[in-house]
Amino acid sequence: MLYALLVLGIIGLCVLLYGWWDTNRFDVRKTEIELERLPAAFDGFTILQVSDLHNRAYGKDGMDMIRSMERLSFDCIAITGDLLDRHRPGKRDNGYRFAQAAAKLGPAYCVQGNHEWKICDWSEIRAELTKRGVRVLDNGTISLVRNGQRLDLIGCMEKATIEDIQPLVEKNACSVLLAHHPERITDYARMGVDLVLSGHAHGGHIRLFGNGLYSPDQGFLPRYTSGAYTCGNTKLYVSRGAGNHTILLPRIFNRPEIDLITLKTPSR
Repeated sequence: MLYALLVLGIIGLCVLLYGWWDTNRFDVRKTEIELERLPAAFDGFTILQVSDLHNRAYGKDGMDMIRSMERLSFDCIAITGDLLDRHRPGKRDNGYRFAQAAAKLGPAYCVQGNHEWKICDWSEIRAELTKRGVRVLDNGTISLVRNGQRLDLIGCMEKATIEDIQPLVEKNACSVLLAHHPERITDYARMGVDLVLSGHAHGGHIRLFGNGLYSPDQGFLPRYTSGAYTCGNTKLYVSRGAGNHTILLPRIFNRPEIDLITLKTPSR
C-alpha cells in the first residue's frame, strides 16, 4: 500500500512539474474556418487571435510572443478579452506593453473581458489601449472593405445584451463577433452573426482525452473550451488562451496558445 501511494505521489508530482513547464511556453495554433457568406474578396483573410493573456509576459518584456507574431502573416489582430488580470494589478504594464507591440504589427482590435470589467476603471483602460494604437470595440462595429466587398468586425462588451448587439448586425453583411464568453453562443447565433471569436474557458484548464475539466461559467466538463464549434448558421472558435490567471494550479496538458485563423469561402 505504501509503495502504491509513493508511486502515485511521484506520478502526481511529475504531472505538476510538467504542467508548470508547459504553462510557461505557448503554441501558435493554425486553423481554417469556412463561412458560407464570406465575400470572395476576403477568402484567405487571416485573424491572429490573442485571448486571456492575463498580464502574462513571455521572455523579457514579453518579446518572445511578439517575435513569434512577427514571423506570422496576418491581416489583423483580435484581442478577445482578459488582456489584463484584476488579481495582479502590479503586472498591468505587461498587458499594455503587449498591446502596444501588437498594434505595430497590424491593425489590432480589442474587446472587454470579465477581468477588465471587474477592475472597474474601464474608461482608463480603454484610454491606455487607444493611446497604444489598439482599436477598442465597445459594442461597436468596424467595416473592412476589399474590392468593394465588406466584412464587419463587431465588439461585444462584458455585460452586453442581445438588444445591445443586435442593431450592429447587418443582415446583408458577413460578420465576425469578438465576444469573450463562448457559453453565450446560443445568444450570438440568434443575432445572426457568422463567426464568433471567444476565450474565457482557458481550455478547461486541465485537458484529459481532448476535453477540458473545468471552465468558469460552464463548470465541470465544459462544452466550449477549444477550437471550432457550430450553432445553427453561426461558427464559434474558442481560444485556449495565452496566459494563466490561476497562480497556484498550472495548466495541465493544455499549453497556452495564440490562434492564427484563416477565413475561407466554402469549397464546392
